[in-house]
Amino acid sequence: MKNSKKNETILKKAAIYCRVSTKEQVDEGNSLVSQERVCREYATKEGYEVVEVFIEKGESAKTADRKELKRLLSFCTAKKGNVHAVIAYKVDRISRNIADYSHIRVLLKKHGIEIRSVTEFFEDTPAGRFMENIIANVSQFDNDVRTERSLGGMKEAVKEGRYVWTAPKGYSNVKINGKSTIAPNEFALLMKEAFELIAQRRYSTDVIRLQLAEKGLVNKMGRPLTCSTFFQILRNPIYKGKIKKFGEVFQGTFDAIVSEDLFDDVQNILKGRKNKVKHYLHENPDFPLRRFVFSEQGKQLTGYWSKGKRLKYPYYSFQIPRTTIRKEVLESKFMDLLAQYRIDSRFLSLMRKNLIKYFQKQTDTHEQDKEQIKTRIGEINGLIDNLIKLQTEGSISTNIFTDRIQKFDQELEDLKKHLYMPPVNNVNIPDLLKFAAEVLKNPDILWLRASLEQKRQIQVFDFPEGVIFNGENFRTPKMWSIFKLKDIIDGENFVGVPSKYTGKNTLCKTNLPPSAVKLIKSRAFWEEVLTDLSKLQDIMAGKDKEKDNDPLKDEYWWMAA
Repeated sequence: MKNSKKNETILKKAAIYCRVSTKEQVDEGNSLVSQERVCREYATKEGYEVVEVFIEKGESAKTADRKELKRLLSFCTAKKGNVHAVIAYKVDRISRNIADYSHIRVLLKKHGIEIRSVTEFFEDTPAGRFMENIIANVSQFDNDVRTERSLGGMKEAVKEGRYVWTAPKGYSNVKINGKSTIAPNEFALLMKEAFELIAQRRYSTDVIRLQLAEKGLVNKMGRPLTCSTFFQILRNPIYKGKIKKFGEVFQGTFDAIVSEDLFDDVQNILKGRKNKVKHYLHENPDFPLRRFVFSEQGKQLTGYWSKGKRLKYPYYSFQIPRTTIRKEVLESKFMDLLAQYRIDSRFLSLMRKNLIKYFQKQTDTHEQDKEQIKTRIGEINGLIDNLIKLQTEGSISTNIFTDRIQKFDQELEDLKKHLYMPPVNNVNIPDLLKFAAEVLKNPDILWLRASLEQKRQIQVFDFPEGVIFNGENFRTPKMWSIFKLKDIIDGENFVGVPSKYTGKNTLCKTNLPPSAVKLIKSRAFWEEVLTDLSKLQDIMAGKDKEKDNDPLKDEYWWMAA
């Protein structure tokens, strides 16, 4: 008789259901692994054979519309008589909605399947079912209270003029008198400048975006804001001190970055209601150096077509007497300027040596950190296994077991976030150097063959503050990092190869000018070089409609230059 009962217990079969509600928790399993492990131990302890495991990744239990839950119910109903229980870590893993939970429970009950919770105890008796209902109701009550408090708190805050969401560009989330709101930060002046420049109608919005990116108005990755993001930011009434939420507009109690009149003026410009002709002239593809070249007196260069007897002729001018110059002449001089910065094998060798030197150490450190994290993850998994064993033996209470498992789960989650976090400068240096060798050998031809938008971006990239033209020659207030190093070396007539190294592509540190040595020893300089090369890659990878008529419109057309 005892053997018969034992065989009956062994033949009991169960399905396991595990779920986490956020995508972050899904990364490499963390609590999912723990849930499954605990559920399997419970099944063994209670005499169930596990026939299937259903893993729900990053899905909320507020709804029953979940892929794995549907598969579980289909599996249980199709295998009538072959599944006796569904095991979950807690009832709220199955559902936090009382109506959905009741429906699931009734459906399973029809097929003789009970729901078993590892951390909550209830029997198939009137008292047990009562407790089960209470537990399910508590889960929904907790959800409802959280939602109501969150939404109610937001509505009260916005009525008080406080902005309690993630702060937009130019603001920071702060607490004033213990209450959350926002306040202008170090980017506020740049945001104000963006509105003011657009209102002046002297530059296209995209040029302003790139100019401000050079001053620090960038995204979290340190790159210029995308066009769509920049436009979305500019349309946010938060900058004039207004909060638009819940279908209404509220007056904020925080400091506005721009006046209401300036904000509204910019909205009209963005919608194209004013100055359409000027906008077209700013975008004229015939004059890429407009607004980029300045006179000695600070006047911006303009471009225009002059009508002759039979033909039109293009000219640049500073709109002051005796500054008119033919388009082809000025652009030829600008290409001569770019040609001065052709990068040869000496500089590529220098870049290769120093980029590897300064960033290999960072890569090694990152790998060491990963190994330490993996070791700690192994230790935690061992501790979890010990806890499960103690709980199965009844050596520790369920409360202590649950508390410690949750702490270990949290630590695992934090560790795995760091484990798969890429290095700060996750760049393939050999590929980047290969790109540099192709692109920088002829920067003048590169600029000539580029589209209008790429020309503008290359200009600002090479010379962030524009160039000054005195009627004969160009000079540059600021230039790209590699151009800066080349300018120093060439300016001091540096040969770079001592006699005993003749024939080798190398730069001897001892022969470098002192100012060049200072740059080469600076980690910040090589970090800047790395960032700049990545930016240039982004520029050259961009596609422009103007290339459609170019016979060399292949994605890598610039390599033919």
